[in-house]
Amino acid sequence: MSDPRAESLPESELRVVLTVGGHHAVPQYRILRHGREVARLDLAIEETKTAIEYDGRWHEDAKQRLLDEARRERLVAEGWRFVIVTADKLAGDYRLILDEVREARRGR
Repeated sequence: MSDPRAESLPESELRVVLTVGGHHAVPQYRILRHGREVARLDLAIEETKTAIEYDGRWHEDAKQRLLDEARRERLVAEGWRFVIVTADKLAGDYRLILDEVREARRGR
């Protein structure tokens, strides 16, 4: 289940959890406008516009949090739904992550 597009071990672990849970998520999914990348998602399920992102500890920085929120708001306006997975979530019960992804894919 190795994939060279993975950018971190937690992202790889998250992708494996999703795959075992029946979700095929594309790593480092690029959103293009007029041939130019406008955003890149850690993991994406394109057919349902579901983004699954791993937010490590550095996303807790106030400036980074604002950048993340602004980027996600732009993509939500285009129909994307987000599931944010933190280190604590990933270390916990994987079924909770899979439940969140299922709900997001259903548009809830």
